[in-house]
Amino acid sequence: MTPDAPRPTAEDYSHLSATGQGLVVEFRARVVELIAAEKPARILEVGCGQGWLLKLIADALPEVELHGLDIRPEVVDYARTLVPQAKVVVGDGQRLPYDEGSFDMVVCSEVLEHVDDPSWVLAEIDRVGRGAAVVSVPHEPWFWGANLIRGKHLATFGNCAGHIHHWTRGGFARLLRSCYASVSVECSFPWLVALVRR
Repeated sequence: MTPDAPRPTAEDYSHLSATGQGLVVEFRARVVELIAAEKPARILEVGCGQGWLLKLIADALPEVELHGLDIRPEVVDYARTLVPQAKVVVGDGQRLPYDEGSFDMVVCSEVLEHVDDPSWVLAEIDRVGRGAAVVSVPHEPWFWGANLIRGKHLATFGNCAGHIHHWTRGGFARLLRSCYASVSVECSFPWLVALVRR
Protein backbone atom coordinates (compact mmCIF):
# COMPACT_ATOMS: atom_id res chain seq x y z
CA MET A 1 0.00 0.00 0.00
CA THR A 2 1.12 3.53 -0.62
CA PRO A 3 1.97 5.34 2.65
CA ASP A 4 -0.91 7.81 2.34
CA ALA A 5 -3.51 5.19 1.32
CA PRO A 6 -6.41 4.79 3.75
CA ARG A 7 -6.35 1.76 6.04
CA PRO A 8 -8.85 -0.96 5.19
CA THR A 9 -12.12 -1.03 7.07
CA ALA A 10 -14.36 -3.94 8.06
CA GLU A 11 -17.59 -2.36 6.83
CA ASP A 12 -19.23 -5.53 5.60
CA TYR A 13 -18.25 -7.26 8.85
CA SER A 14 -19.91 -4.65 11.07
CA HIS A 15 -21.82 -7.43 12.86
CA LEU A 16 -18.52 -8.63 14.37
CA SER A 17 -17.03 -7.57 17.68
CA ALA A 18 -14.28 -4.96 17.73
CA THR A 19 -11.74 -7.79 17.89
CA GLY A 20 -13.31 -9.53 14.90
CA GLN A 21 -13.39 -6.33 12.90
CA GLY A 22 -9.73 -5.74 13.74
CA LEU A 23 -8.84 -9.17 12.38
CA VAL A 24 -10.68 -8.40 9.13
CA VAL A 25 -8.85 -5.07 8.79
CA GLU A 26 -5.45 -6.74 9.25
CA PHE A 27 -6.32 -9.56 6.86
CA ARG A 28 -7.45 -7.20 4.12
CA ALA A 29 -4.45 -4.94 4.67
CA ARG A 30 -2.13 -7.89 4.13
CA VAL A 31 -3.94 -8.93 0.93
CA VAL A 32 -3.64 -5.39 -0.45
CA GLU A 33 0.06 -5.20 0.54
CA LEU A 34 0.82 -8.42 -1.36
CA ILE A 35 -1.01 -7.12 -4.43
CA ALA A 36 0.67 -3.70 -4.32
CA ALA A 37 4.15 -5.22 -3.99
CA GLU A 38 3.73 -6.85 -7.41
CA LYS A 39 3.05 -3.44 -9.04
CA PRO A 40 0.31 -4.73 -11.35
CA ALA A 41 -1.27 -2.52 -14.01
CA ARG A 42 -4.41 -4.62 -14.55
CA ILE A 43 -6.14 -6.59 -11.76
CA LEU A 44 -9.09 -8.97 -11.67
CA GLU A 45 -10.85 -9.96 -8.46
CA VAL A 46 -12.69 -13.26 -8.87
CA GLY A 47 -15.66 -13.45 -6.48
CA CYS A 48 -15.56 -9.75 -5.64
CA GLY A 49 -18.88 -9.81 -3.76
CA GLN A 50 -20.07 -6.34 -2.78
CA GLY A 51 -16.71 -4.86 -3.72
CA TRP A 52 -15.18 -4.13 -0.30
CA LEU A 53 -11.75 -5.56 -1.14
CA LEU A 54 -11.92 -4.12 -4.65
CA LYS A 55 -12.47 -0.69 -3.12
CA LEU A 56 -9.43 -1.07 -0.89
CA ILE A 57 -7.34 -2.04 -3.89
CA ALA A 58 -8.68 0.99 -5.78
CA ASP A 59 -7.84 3.28 -2.84
CA ALA A 60 -4.31 1.88 -2.51
CA LEU A 61 -3.57 1.69 -6.25
CA PRO A 62 -5.64 4.42 -7.93
CA GLU A 63 -3.76 4.15 -11.23
CA VAL A 64 -4.54 0.45 -11.71
CA GLU A 65 -7.19 -0.83 -14.13
CA LEU A 66 -9.60 -2.85 -11.97
CA HIS A 67 -12.00 -5.61 -12.93
CA GLY A 68 -14.30 -7.64 -10.70
CA LEU A 69 -16.53 -10.65 -11.21
CA ASP A 70 -19.15 -12.34 -9.07
CA ILE A 71 -21.84 -14.91 -9.77
CA ARG A 72 -24.54 -12.98 -7.86
CA PRO A 73 -26.14 -10.09 -9.81
CA GLU A 74 -27.36 -8.30 -6.67
CA VAL A 75 -23.84 -7.97 -5.21
CA VAL A 76 -22.40 -6.96 -8.58
CA ASP A 77 -24.84 -4.04 -8.64
CA TYR A 78 -23.61 -2.97 -5.20
CA ALA A 79 -19.95 -3.34 -6.20
CA ARG A 80 -20.51 -1.16 -9.25
CA THR A 81 -21.82 1.59 -6.97
CA LEU A 82 -19.09 1.15 -4.35
CA VAL A 83 -16.22 1.06 -6.88
CA PRO A 84 -17.49 2.90 -9.98
CA GLN A 85 -14.03 2.98 -11.56
CA ALA A 86 -13.92 -0.83 -11.69
CA LYS A 87 -15.42 -2.89 -14.50
CA VAL A 88 -17.55 -5.38 -12.57
CA VAL A 89 -19.49 -8.14 -14.32
CA VAL A 90 -21.68 -11.11 -13.47
CA GLY A 91 -19.83 -14.35 -14.16
CA ASP A 92 -18.69 -17.75 -12.94
CA GLY A 93 -15.20 -18.29 -11.56
CA GLN A 94 -15.14 -21.70 -13.21
CA ARG A 95 -15.62 -20.10 -16.67
CA LEU A 96 -14.00 -16.67 -16.60
CA PRO A 97 -15.09 -14.51 -19.57
CA TYR A 98 -11.59 -13.20 -20.33
CA ASP A 99 -8.82 -14.08 -22.76
CA GLU A 100 -5.63 -15.83 -21.72
CA GLY A 101 -3.11 -13.58 -20.01
CA SER A 102 -5.50 -10.65 -19.62
CA PHE A 103 -4.39 -9.59 -16.12
CA ASP A 104 -1.09 -8.89 -14.35
CA MET A 105 -2.65 -10.00 -11.06
CA VAL A 106 -5.69 -12.08 -10.19
CA VAL A 107 -7.16 -11.95 -6.67
CA CYS A 108 -9.47 -14.61 -5.24
CA SER A 109 -10.39 -14.04 -1.60
CA GLU A 110 -12.77 -16.25 0.40
CA VAL A 111 -14.13 -17.99 -2.69
CA LEU A 112 -12.53 -21.43 -3.08
CA GLU A 113 -14.20 -22.84 0.03
CA HIS A 114 -17.59 -22.26 -1.65
CA VAL A 115 -17.06 -23.82 -5.09
CA ASP A 116 -17.52 -27.43 -6.17
CA ASP A 117 -14.12 -27.71 -7.85
CA PRO A 118 -11.46 -25.32 -6.47
CA SER A 119 -8.84 -26.73 -8.87
CA TRP A 120 -10.97 -25.68 -11.82
CA VAL A 121 -11.22 -22.11 -10.50
CA LEU A 122 -7.45 -22.03 -9.93
CA ALA A 123 -6.87 -23.24 -13.49
CA GLU A 124 -9.08 -20.42 -14.78
CA ILE A 125 -7.25 -17.88 -12.61
CA ASP A 126 -3.98 -19.14 -14.03
CA ARG A 127 -5.33 -19.00 -17.60
CA VAL A 128 -6.47 -15.37 -17.48
CA GLY A 129 -3.50 -14.20 -15.42
CA ARG A 130 0.06 -13.51 -16.47
CA GLY A 131 1.58 -15.54 -13.68
CA ALA A 132 0.84 -13.94 -10.27
CA ALA A 133 -2.20 -14.30 -8.02
CA VAL A 134 -3.20 -13.67 -4.42
CA VAL A 135 -5.57 -16.30 -3.02
CA SER A 136 -7.07 -16.55 0.47
CA VAL A 137 -9.29 -19.00 2.34
CA PRO A 138 -10.36 -19.59 5.95
CA HIS A 139 -7.62 -21.28 7.99
CA GLU A 140 -9.00 -24.45 9.52
CA PRO A 141 -9.55 -25.56 12.20
CA TRP A 142 -8.97 -22.05 13.57
CA PHE A 143 -11.81 -20.45 11.61
CA TRP A 144 -14.24 -23.04 13.01
CA GLY A 145 -12.85 -22.47 16.49
CA ALA A 146 -13.23 -18.71 16.25
CA ASN A 147 -16.87 -19.17 15.27
CA LEU A 148 -17.50 -21.51 18.19
CA ILE A 149 -15.87 -19.10 20.65
CA ARG A 150 -18.23 -16.33 19.54
CA GLY A 151 -21.22 -18.71 19.69
CA LYS A 152 -21.85 -18.88 15.92
CA HIS A 153 -22.71 -21.88 13.75
CA LEU A 154 -22.93 -24.16 16.77
CA ALA A 155 -25.09 -26.76 15.00
CA THR A 156 -22.33 -27.25 12.40
CA PHE A 157 -19.43 -27.09 14.91
CA GLY A 158 -18.36 -23.67 13.67
CA ASN A 159 -18.59 -24.37 9.95
CA CYS A 160 -20.17 -21.48 8.02
CA ALA A 161 -23.05 -22.21 5.68
CA GLY A 162 -21.74 -22.65 2.17
CA HIS A 163 -18.22 -23.69 3.15
CA ILE A 164 -17.83 -27.06 1.45
CA HIS A 165 -14.02 -27.22 1.52
CA HIS A 166 -11.67 -26.73 4.45
CA TRP A 167 -7.90 -26.30 4.44
CA THR A 168 -5.04 -26.40 6.86
CA ARG A 169 -1.96 -24.44 5.85
CA GLY A 170 -0.31 -27.53 4.37
CA GLY A 171 -3.44 -28.66 2.55
CA PHE A 172 -3.93 -25.22 1.02
CA ALA A 173 -0.30 -25.14 -0.16
CA ARG A 174 -0.74 -28.56 -1.80
CA LEU A 175 -3.87 -27.37 -3.63
CA LEU A 176 -2.08 -24.27 -4.93
CA ARG A 177 0.95 -26.28 -6.07
CA SER A 178 -1.35 -28.18 -8.43
CA CYS A 179 -1.35 -25.00 -10.59
CA TYR A 180 1.61 -22.88 -9.49
CA ALA A 181 5.34 -23.52 -9.20
CA SER A 182 5.94 -20.84 -6.57
CA VAL A 183 3.61 -20.87 -3.56
CA SER A 184 4.04 -18.74 -0.42
CA VAL A 185 1.32 -19.23 2.22
CA GLU A 186 1.04 -17.17 5.40
CA CYS A 187 -1.51 -16.82 8.16
CA SER A 188 -3.53 -13.71 8.87
CA PHE A 189 -5.64 -15.23 11.64
CA PRO A 190 -8.09 -16.78 10.99
CA TRP A 191 -7.36 -16.77 7.24
CA LEU A 192 -4.63 -18.15 5.01
CA VAL A 193 -3.22 -15.80 2.39
CA ALA A 194 -1.04 -16.98 -0.50
CA LEU A 195 1.02 -15.26 -3.16
CA VAL A 196 1.47 -17.66 -6.06
CA ARG A 197 3.38 -17.52 -9.34
CA ARG A 198 3.83 -19.85 -12.29
